[in-house]
Amino acid sequence: MIHIAIGTKAQFIKMAPIIRLLQDKNIPFNLIDMGQHSLITEGLRKEFGIREPDVYLSRGENVSRLAQGLFWMAGILFKGLSSRWVRESIFRDKKGVCLIHGDTVSTLLALYLARRGGVKVAHVEGGLRSNHLCEPFPEEMLRIWVMRLSDILFAPCEWAMGNLRKMRLDKKAVLISANTSLESTLYSLGKNIDTGLRVDKYCLITVHRMENIFSRRRMENLLKLIENTARKIPVVFVQHQPTLHQLRKFGLQKKLQALDNVIFLEILSHGHFISLLKGCEFVLTDGGSIQEESFYLDKPCLLLRRFSERPEGLGENVVISELKREKIDHFLAGYAALKRKDPLAVTRPSQEILDSLSEYVTA
Repeated sequence: MIHIAIGTKAQFIKMAPIIRLLQDKNIPFNLIDMGQHSLITEGLRKEFGIREPDVYLSRGENVSRLAQGLFWMAGILFKGLSSRWVRESIFRDKKGVCLIHGDTVSTLLALYLARRGGVKVAHVEGGLRSNHLCEPFPEEMLRIWVMRLSDILFAPCEWAMGNLRKMRLDKKAVLISANTSLESTLYSLGKNIDTGLRVDKYCLITVHRMENIFSRRRMENLLKLIENTARKIPVVFVQHQPTLHQLRKFGLQKKLQALDNVIFLEILSHGHFISLLKGCEFVLTDGGSIQEESFYLDKPCLLLRRFSERPEGLGENVVISELKREKIDHFLAGYAALKRKDPLAVTRPSQEILDSLSEYVTA
C-alpha cells in the first residue's frame, strides 16, 4: 500500500501530481491530512481534482501562529504514543511505504508516525540543502533529520543527488528528472485564469519565511523595498497570515497599507497565483517553491534570502539578494536582462516516483 501524508499548502501542490496519477490509474492509496493547513488544502483538493483524505489528524484551521503550532504538534505527538492506534487508525493495518514531502514540521511528524506504525518512509525532495542550519529556519535542520531517517530519498536533480553523496545517503537515493512542482505549475498554467488585475505591468511580492517575518529589522527593510519598488512599478503583494500577524505585531501594517501603487491580495488558489506570476515583470520572494515556479516560467526572481536550498534558476533568471542593498538595487536596475539559458525540459517525475515504488502498488 502507498500512504501519502501531507500537511501544508506547498506539500499538497507538489504531491498533487503523484496523487492524481494514482487516481487516474485506479491504484489504491491512503491519503493522510496532517492538518497544518487544513482549510487551504480543502480548496486545493477541489482545484487539483483530488478526492477526500482517508485520515484527518486535525481539521478546521490553518496553523499560522506559534501557539497554534505547538498545540497542534503536541496533539499529534500524543496520538502517536500508541503504536497500535497509529497502525490501525492512520495506516489502516496496511504495510507499505509512506510518501512524505519537503522540510516542514508536518514532514517530521509524518515520519514519526510512519515509524510508529511500522511503515517504510520515502522522502520526496531529498537532497536539498542550503548548508546553513539557521537559513532557512527550521527547515534546514528538519530536512537533515528527515533524510537521515527515511528509507528512500527521491532527489529532484543531480545537484541534490550530489548533496546526498556528501551525506553518504546516496545508497538509498533515487534520482528523478525534476521536481514535481514542474507538473503542478504546468497543470495550473493550463487553466489560464483571469487574475482580475487591470494593470499592464507589475511586480509580484510575497514573503513568509520565519527568519524574515520574525525579524523587525528585516520586515522594516521589506517595507522600504516595497515602497521603493512601488515608485517605479505597481506592486502586487500577496499576504500570508503569519506575515500579516507579524506586521501587526511590529506596528507596520498601517504603514504598509498607506503606501501608494500597492495592491494587496490574500492567499490565492495555485492557478490564480501562477497566472499572476506568468503576467508579472519580476518577482520578489523568499519562497523556495516560487523560485522553482519562476524558473519554469522564465520570470526574473529576486530571492529575499541569504541562501537557497534549490538550484533552479541560479545564475540565470534567479538572483539571491543575500539581503544586501547593493544586490537588490542591481537586480531592480537590470532584471529585464535575466533569462533562463536553455529551453525548459518537460518531464513527469511523478511517474518516475511511482515506477520506483512498484513493489508497494496493490491492485
